Amino acid sequence: MKRIFLILLIVNVFNIKVKAEGRPDSEPAKLSWGVEWNYIGTFHSGYHFNFFSAEGYRYDMRGNRSGYHSNADVYVHGGINLKEGRDNISIYLGLAGAGDIHKVIPVNLRYTRFFRQDSKSDRWFCFIDAGSGICIKQEIQETAAAKIGGGYSLALSRDVCIDFLIAGRLTYTHPQIVFEGNAIPLSSTNRNNAYISGISVGMALSFK
Repeated sequence: MKRIFLILLIVNVFNIKVKAEGRPDSEPAKLSWGVEWNYIGTFHSGYHFNFFSAEGYRYDMRGNRSGYHSNADVYVHGGINLKEGRDNISIYLGLAGAGDIHKVIPVNLRYTRFFRQDSKSDRWFCFIDAGSGICIKQEIQETAAAKIGGGYSLALSRDVCIDFLIAGRLTYTHPQIVFEGNAIPLSSTNRNNAYISGISVGMALSFK
């Protein structure tokens, strides 16, 4: 009987050790922050304008444009790494270019999912974010944007990493209408919507 008990005890200890080695302890929730920079290549845009000209005629114009335009954006961000160490939710605040239209101050909420739990190791990730912002121009208007992408996080130390990112982007904004060389004031504008599609590549320095 004692021999059977001893065998069961050894097997039980062995099983506990295997489980501990196979499943590392979950990481506690931690604050994160950092900076991010992206190069943006815009390749397509669409627009819908409805306005009154200086002569009082009403115009409704729709169209699409294809062509390449370069922009950049820069962000500071702060958020939280959730308890399991594989998820992050952060707020991004920055300065971005919207095609060849104008500059924007965006505020985005981003969710990031890492494919490895250990934050001290190099790992792949994917993310999605969306938010609003303010157009920097004479007549201030709001804009909206969304991104979906992924990348690779290179751990420099226990709490510092460099992230390499690639993403598809869509921006909804409100450009100044120019008709026959004249800028149409906002008071004569019924609709000035534009949709801008692009791809971005960038890098971020993150502290966690």
